[in-house]
Amino acid sequence: MGNITTDDIIRIDLTEEEVKSIINTVTEKIDIAKMDNLRHRHKNIQFDCLLRGYVGEYCIIKWLKTYNINFETTNYIQDDENIDIDFYYKEKNLELKTSLVPDADVTIDNAIRRRDIKLIRRGNSRIEDLRGDIHLQIYYSQKRKAKDDWLKSQTINLESKDIDYLYTAFNARAYKTTTFFVAWIDKETLVKKINAMPEKDRYWSFPGSQRFFWNCKIQDSKKPIELVNYLRAL
Repeated sequence: MGNITTDDIIRIDLTEEEVKSIINTVTEKIDIAKMDNLRHRHKNIQFDCLLRGYVGEYCIIKWLKTYNINFETTNYIQDDENIDIDFYYKEKNLELKTSLVPDADVTIDNAIRRRDIKLIRRGNSRIEDLRGDIHLQIYYSQKRKAKDDWLKSQTINLESKDIDYLYTAFNARAYKTTTFFVAWIDKETLVKKINAMPEKDRYWSFPGSQRFFWNCKIQDSKKPIELVNYLRAL
C-alpha cells in the first residue's frame, strides 16, 4: 500500500460506440428541467458531470470483468454536489469518486502526489460514520477549470436525443482515452489511518468552502491492481 505513481494507475479505454452508449444512458435518465443546481453550475457542466459519472461506472465494471469480477448490483446516486457510483459486491458497498485534474496540477502525476480520494466529512461526524466499505478514485486527464470554461461557452441543445450530435457537442471522444483508475482504500484501513492522526490533521478544507474532507492522500492509498485480490478474497 502507498507510494502510488503513474506506473501503478490504470487507464481504461473506451470505443466510440461505448461512449455513445453511455451518452444514451444519460439522456434516458436525466430530467433537464429538474437538473440539480445546488452549486448554480451551468447546465452543460451538470450534464458533463453526469456523463463522466456514468463513464467512471462503466470503466470500473469493464476493467474488473477482465478479471472475472462482476458486480451483483450497481446503483447510481447523486450525492449533493458529488457524483457517487455505488457498486455492491459480496455485501460490500463500493463508492466511486470521479474528478478532473485541477488546472494548477497540470498533469495526473501531480494530482496523484498532491490530492486526496475525495471523502466528504459531514458535520461533526467521526470517520467511523463514513458511508461505504470501499472507496475508489478515478481521474480524467482533463483540466477542470479549462473544461468548465469551455462548456459554459458552448450552446448545446440538452433536450436533443441525437447521440451523434451530443457526442460531438460535448467533445465526448475525449473520454475514449482519458479515464484513469488511480487509487482506492477500504474503510477498515482508512479508519485506522485517520484515528492515528492528530485531530487537526484528520480533515481539511480550502478557502471559501463550507465542506471538509477526510485526509486520504491518493499517493498513500492502495494501488488499483490490489483491488482485484481484495475483492477475490471476500
